[in-house]
Amino acid sequence: MRRPLLRLLLAFVTLAAICAAAVTSAFAWVSPPPGPKPIPRSRKLAREVVAFARRQIGVFYSYGGTSRATGFDCSGLVYAAYMSIGRKIPRSSWDQRRVGMSVGFGRLLPGDLLFTEGGGHVVLVVSRTRAISAPQSGERVKYVPLAPLRPEFAGARRLLK
Repeated sequence: MRRPLLRLLLAFVTLAAICAAAVTSAFAWVSPPPGPKPIPRSRKLAREVVAFARRQIGVFYSYGGTSRATGFDCSGLVYAAYMSIGRKIPRSSWDQRRVGMSVGFGRLLPGDLLFTEGGGHVVLVVSRTRAISAPQSGERVKYVPLAPLRPEFAGARRLLK
C-alpha cells in the first residue's frame, strides 16, 4: 500500500514542478524587453558642448574672441562651449591643457580637447573622425578631420567624467 502512495506523491510533485515552470516561462514572454540604458550625465553634457560648438560654424576667427559677436580664437571657442553648460575652464589653451584627465589619441570622445602645435592650439572633438576648430586669422570656425592632426598631437584632455 505504501508504494502506490509514494508513486502518487512523486507524480504530484513532478506535475507541480512542471506547472510552476510553465507559469514562470509564460510570464517571461509577457514581460517587456529591457529598455535602452540611460545615457550618463557626462555624455549628455558633452552633447551640449558639441551642439554649442556646431552652432558656431562659420563665425570668424578673432584673436582673444570668446563669442559670436567678437569671433573666436581656438581656446575662446572651447571656453565658450564649456561655459554654455555652466563649466568655467581656463581661457588659454596652455592652461586648458592642465585641466581634466589625459586621454590618448585613440580614446578620444566628443567633448574632449585635442591639442596640437605643441599645445598652443586646441580643437574640440565632436565625433570619432572630426573636431571643430577656430583655426587662424582670415578663417572661420569649421570642421576639421582628426586623422591629419595625429602627427601634430600634443595631448588631449577629458573635462567631463
